[in-house]
Amino acid sequence: MRHASRIIERLAIGPRDLPLVHATLMVVGRDGPTLDWEVVANTIESEPVAHDRHDLVLRVLDGVTDHGRLVMATFSGTAVLVRTVDRTMVFRGDGPLDGFDPAGLINPEAGG
Repeated sequence: MRHASRIIERLAIGPRDLPLVHATLMVVGRDGPTLDWEVVANTIESEPVAHDRHDLVLRVLDGVTDHGRLVMATFSGTAVLVRTVDRTMVFRGDGPLDGFDPAGLINPEAGG
C-alpha cells in the first residue's frame, strides 16, 4: 500500500489556527486515483470543535533541500472530525487533499 506521512507545522480550521503540541498527516493511496487521508492533532488545550465537516488548511514539513533547509508545503481539504479524546482530535478526509502530489507516496513493499 502506497502511503506518506508528514509532520504538520500549522493547522487551521477555516480562519482559526489550532494551538498545536504535535500533529501528523497520513495519506494512503489505494487502487485508482482516490487518496485517503487523516490528520491526528494534539492541541495545547481542549478545543471546542464540532464533530462535523470542516475546511482544513495544513502547513507541513515536505522535505529537506540538499543544503539542509526545510521544505514546507500547504495542503487543504474538507475533513470530518471523527473522534476527540482529551486534547487529541482525529480528522478524516472527506474529499481531495489539494496541493498533495501523489508522486510523494512510497510503496514499502517495492522498496521505496
